[in-house]
Amino acid sequence: MLELVLLLTLGLFVCQLLLLVYLYTTKTWAIKKDNTANRLYHELFPDYLSYLTGDTDIEPILPKNDELKQKVLERILSGFTNIMTDSAGKARIQQSAEAHLATIYRKKLKSSNWSKRMNALYLIEDFMMLSLREDVKEHLHAITIIDEEYRQTLRILASFQEESLLEYMFSRPNMSIGLIKEILRRLPLSFLTDIMVVLKKDEDDVPYAIRQAFIDYCGESGYYEFLPFIEYMLTHQSKETRIKALKSLHQYQYCSNPTIIVPFFTSEHWEERLHAAKLTGMMKLTEFSDYLILLAGDRVWWVRFQACEALKKMTDGEILLAYLSEQHEDMYAKDMAKQTLTMRAGGQV
Repeated sequence: MLELVLLLTLGLFVCQLLLLVYLYTTKTWAIKKDNTANRLYHELFPDYLSYLTGDTDIEPILPKNDELKQKVLERILSGFTNIMTDSAGKARIQQSAEAHLATIYRKKLKSSNWSKRMNALYLIEDFMMLSLREDVKEHLHAITIIDEEYRQTLRILASFQEESLLEYMFSRPNMSIGLIKEILRRLPLSFLTDIMVVLKKDEDDVPYAIRQAFIDYCGESGYYEFLPFIEYMLTHQSKETRIKALKSLHQYQYCSNPTIIVPFFTSEHWEERLHAAKLTGMMKLTEFSDYLILLAGDRVWWVRFQACEALKKMTDGEILLAYLSEQHEDMYAKDMAKQTLTMRAGGQV
């Protein structure tokens, strides 16, 4: 019995020793590879700086080992991607990436390892590797789970200005507004114009989320080409769309004809009254002060608050608020006017 226990103990000790040797060997090997990569990075960086900035047309020679070449080149190009602003430099980053990394990333897109595919997708966009356009399109149709991999694939196609992307989006009613806006931010003006044309011609062919995201993004981007369309959306039959258009005008901080917001001062929907008041204050439309005075006594607290905030932005806003705090026939309006007068920036009293 004692011999069996000793034998088991010895066996366990040997196993632990072998495991320790294995861990030590793999760790040492990993450190050695990292050190080699670091050394090559520091050796190649100055030469790549000259190449990417156009001081020389000779691209530095990279290591032949694919793993080492990928690690060193990704580190160099990623660093330059964040600081390179001129088109010639960006073109050289793209050329280097496509020459040395395209084959590697093409394989990684078919990997069963999710993190490897994701890393490749992010770098394909960073380096604008247009030669992988068809691979990315194929990858999109192979994705079965709506996750970050799906979203990043769509972002890449938007960055690549892939023409089939709009048709794909129009056929996907379940895409989120947030993702659609990320795509819109990457699209050129011509694509955005195409979306607007479809929305004006036959919006039933466009998913609701795209309409809402597009209206929102127009204000965010500040493209005045789309301002008439946003103002037209104020007449839309959907309350949510009209409110989205009012919010978009907030971001423009402008509308071509302020009288188009007058109907919203008396809207049956408090959200529309609120946004009309906010827009009036933002644009300092003193000709609408009477509407704001009326809304200062609104039945909804948020509307009263926004109306008084808007009045405060007017040239004679504090005089008006002081008058309201004493003379308004509505006691809630008096209270809100007093509160607004004593409120400091940031909403603190």
